[in-house]
Amino acid sequence: MSIIVEPLVTRDGFAACEAVQAAVLGASMEPLVRMPMLVGIHRSGGMVLGAYEDTDPVPRLYGCLIDLVAAGRQRSRLTVFCGVVPDRRGNGVAVALRREERAILRAQGVQIVRWAVDPLRSVDAYVALSKLGAVGVAYERDLYGQLIDPANRGLATDRLVLEWRVDSPRVAAILDGGLPPLHLRLGLDKMDVISRTGVLDGGLRRFRGFRSQAASDVLLAEVPEDLDLLRGRDEETARIWRVGTRDLFETLLEKGYLVTGFVHEAGRSFHVLERLEKAVLWERTE
Repeated sequence: MSIIVEPLVTRDGFAACEAVQAAVLGASMEPLVRMPMLVGIHRSGGMVLGAYEDTDPVPRLYGCLIDLVAAGRQRSRLTVFCGVVPDRRGNGVAVALRREERAILRAQGVQIVRWAVDPLRSVDAYVALSKLGAVGVAYERDLYGQLIDPANRGLATDRLVLEWRVDSPRVAAILDGGLPPLHLRLGLDKMDVISRTGVLDGGLRRFRGFRSQAASDVLLAEVPEDLDLLRGRDEETARIWRVGTRDLFETLLEKGYLVTGFVHEAGRSFHVLERLEKAVLWERTE
């Protein structure tokens, strides 16, 4: 089986993209970007990509990606949606979408893609930071306001803003060279765990604070291993994670750290933060 990714340019393709969005957002939810806007994005130079498997007798979209043309001195794009239907998650569809996006943008001379992830969602952060080589550069509180879809209901929509330089040595080393991100070769013993957490009855972990003074240039900041499981069992603890890690990320980003990776260790999940200049980071070969 291989994953095929192609631009969507017809009404049928856009309708399939609507269906993927609805499946990703959850039962009874409407697509985030509807047909008229998808047509407009395509006609104005943006991008709509769809992914399917080559073994399907009748191709069915399993994922889609939607990019807007972004303003600024450097040519860039803003991803407003990238999602995979629930029964195909973990099969490499999201990475395949990003690989094709990168190939198209490099041919067009576009250097940067930006998007935002929920920093408490381990899988999304892991794919963006460790599988693609994106970097967290800013933190936005309640970026979208209160949302009612199952993934966001009940929590403020705080987001980690990512920057992905598609032609940089860092990204090329990971995607073209097959090298693991540098933080995976550094060793956990070289990193300082900045956050404090504790175990509640039932095995859930609770955020208990963080140290504002770091002893290392490479830090680990813990987040829930499975946000949806946590919310389903203890929504108040999920809210405590949101508020506490909000202060952590804002403090460290202000101190000159960037979010450069993500690790899972012994059933726990951590963002990797490094104190680096962005220019140095992007030119560094992983």
